[in-house]
Amino acid sequence: MNFSRKTLLPFSAALVLFAARPARAQFSLGGHASYTQGSGADGTWAGGAQVRLRFPGPLGVEGLIDYRRTTYSAGGEDVLRIEQYPVQASLMLFILPGQVQPYVLGGGGWYYTKSTFLGSQSALGSDTQHTFGGHVGGGVELGAKARVSLHMDVRYVFLGVNSIDAIRDRYNNNPKADFWHGTVGLNFKF
Repeated sequence: MNFSRKTLLPFSAALVLFAARPARAQFSLGGHASYTQGSGADGTWAGGAQVRLRFPGPLGVEGLIDYRRTTYSAGGEDVLRIEQYPVQASLMLFILPGQVQPYVLGGGGWYYTKSTFLGSQSALGSDTQHTFGGHVGGGVELGAKARVSLHMDVRYVFLGVNSIDAIRDRYNNNPKADFWHGTVGLNFKF
């Protein structure tokens, strides 16, 4: 059999691709503790769950659900309580291979938000809002190639909530619905 160089190169590449064992995506499920801090609000601890799908190479995706309850103050009194269920989806880019893998992430989320006015504002009652917000962040996964891994990350969430805007307008202060969201969690891989 006589192969020319033009034929040999594509044939060799195809042979390597088909002979190589295809890499599989890795699925993990876990729980986390979270801390959130918004501008003009108290910081709070809560928890939630995440599911991750890591593709061969540097890409992965994450779905995360959490609970957040925070109180905003103005004029020396608590004026607004926010209860929120963030449901986030993130694209993850892992930077280095190995057991310790730093990553960056970004994505969007749906936020079920219940606002309850407090103190002198309690006559305004409560309000429920469904909003969309984006987020960016980064973190590190420890034990990335093990069956159980630990992750730590921080993300900044860009969000708009009508009740927080009302407080800003009424009290001429600067609370924001945006917040920092840090998580520490365990991932169980399947």
